[in-house]
Amino acid sequence: MLKNFLPPHIYRIEGQPAYFDPVRKKYVLVTPRETVRQRVVPYLIQELGVPQKMIRIGEKLSYYGLNFRHRADIVIERFDATENISRPLAVVECKAIETPLNEAAFNETFDYAEKLGCAYCILTNAEDLFCFYIDAEEYIELEEVPNYQEMLKERPQSEDATF
Repeated sequence: MLKNFLPPHIYRIEGQPAYFDPVRKKYVLVTPRETVRQRVVPYLIQELGVPQKMIRIGEKLSYYGLNFRHRADIVIERFDATENISRPLAVVECKAIETPLNEAAFNETFDYAEKLGCAYCILTNAEDLFCFYIDAEEYIELEEVPNYQEMLKERPQSEDATF
């Protein structure tokens, strides 16, 4: 899925390699994990149709009113017209390409999704990508990542397996 989305151009900022992040509109240092994030963002926008303004990167969970110091790699939001605010729809946890997607990585992703009240969660290291729909207390692995319009319906088209 992410094989077609290569890392962006590397700039030199004060002698350090950096990417220009189009969502955060700033330069960010090149790290293995940031490289994966910078491959995921164009995938979300170009492949899944997520509006750039509905993507938040490296957001503290406290931004969403949680008493939690950690940051989510990527949060995909939906607009809640009844309350005139954006709410988390999906969380994407990015790991460095050489990091295996083990039980601890899945549990971290599920924990963020649960805390944020997301309908979907995605875990990737750019080599492997897993997407889950969250139905009550059950994580249902999906064969494909739904596009943004399908995510907004908050019911997946195809259900694969329960995790």
